[in-house]
Amino acid sequence: MLLYLSIVFVGFLILVYSIKLFSAPFFALAENSIALVNTLLLKIDEDEKVALVQKQNTKLIFSLFKMFAVLFLAIVLGSIPFVIYCLIEDQSYQELDFSSWQSILALSAGSTVGFLIPVKKKITEGYSELSQLLHRMALNNYAVAYKLFKLEAKKLPQKGIQTKSKFVIVTGLARSGTTSLMNRLLENNVFASLDYSNMPFLTAPNLWKRFYDPKGSEKKERSHKDGIMIGLESNEALEEYFFKVLGHDHYIGDDSLKKYALAEAQYEDYLRYQAVVRNKEQATYLAKNNNFILRYESIRKLNPDFLAIFMFRDPLSHAASLLEKHKDYTAMQAEDPFVLEYMNWLGHHEFGQHQKPFQFTAESNQFSDDKLSLDYWLEIWINYYCYLLTLERKNVIFVDYELYCNEPKLILERIYKQLQVDVKVQDVVPFNNKRKLDYSYSEELKRKADSIYNQLKSIA
Repeated sequence: MLLYLSIVFVGFLILVYSIKLFSAPFFALAENSIALVNTLLLKIDEDEKVALVQKQNTKLIFSLFKMFAVLFLAIVLGSIPFVIYCLIEDQSYQELDFSSWQSILALSAGSTVGFLIPVKKKITEGYSELSQLLHRMALNNYAVAYKLFKLEAKKLPQKGIQTKSKFVIVTGLARSGTTSLMNRLLENNVFASLDYSNMPFLTAPNLWKRFYDPKGSEKKERSHKDGIMIGLESNEALEEYFFKVLGHDHYIGDDSLKKYALAEAQYEDYLRYQAVVRNKEQATYLAKNNNFILRYESIRKLNPDFLAIFMFRDPLSHAASLLEKHKDYTAMQAEDPFVLEYMNWLGHHEFGQHQKPFQFTAESNQFSDDKLSLDYWLEIWINYYCYLLTLERKNVIFVDYELYCNEPKLILERIYKQLQVDVKVQDVVPFNNKRKLDYSYSEELKRKADSIYNQLKSIA
């Protein structure tokens, strides 16, 4: 009896572990199923849709066959202990007993242990294999994401929530202090913003909150390794995904992010999305978005009321910080491709393998070929802030990073005054972020950047 129960335990352990070990077809089936739904929701020419549906259906059927093949293989492997037992005991397979409580207990134990035995696969920043699958299903399918947003937006009148023309965008070239400033502004009940708990269903945050609403999560230093601690309730630059859904990535080129005009209907959707995120009438929408400059002019034409806070920083220090993050993320993405996937989903092309500069004119940008040189990042800095100086400055605040570091309370009070919001700003401890510069650079580029920097400081 003990031998038989051991065989039942081992057989079902092998069965379940085999399925877990070769889980890729199951994941592919899930991804292809939601992708087929996404294709059916696309608003495109019917002939084109039929072709896409047929192509996606072929992928689905292929993954289904692969899943059945894995199941068959798992059953064969799980049956081996029983075959050996039948040969040893001279029994037929029909004589095996799976109905006794001892057999059911051994079966359950073997299945449980098989499920719990870890498969040696890399886990990215706490993202398990199942979590990665959920992210791919939610974030790779723009039509489904847009449909979920529409379902959320329909509920706004019932909640008494209206769209608002007044909102706040914190923006600037990456590494200019935008995350720090956004988090400081969110230390009161005036604003509402997206946070990590809204991932991966960024277009339906309230619906997702019914299933997943973490509280008091443990914080750890973010992957930038800049001392900023984050948890699931921490706010970040997440709204860009909504613009990617609206435009199906049309502004993301092979080698650059292109400036474009947001259509009026898209702008109205954006305001409704803000209302969905706010989820209460009194709150003011706040977002950090370093790509906002790509559509700033078109939104400003449609809305003179929103406040844009542009942050800037000493060009040499700023370029050095960008270069260091570029090296860090390039290595990180090479080690784990999910990091690259994650950044692509959120439109983070500031650094790393898929780094892309902003393209503000129809002509191609001219940048150095060597992204590991400080000159390249000085050119990125010049390109961004030279264009920024050409923009309309109504309802715009320019924030000097160095001044913000030295006198954060002064900057916060200035922003609240501009918003005409009565908030008593608590004392904020200044912080020092002086960096040593160990890179060579072009003096000509430095002079050009310094000239732009001085202009920015004069209007800040």
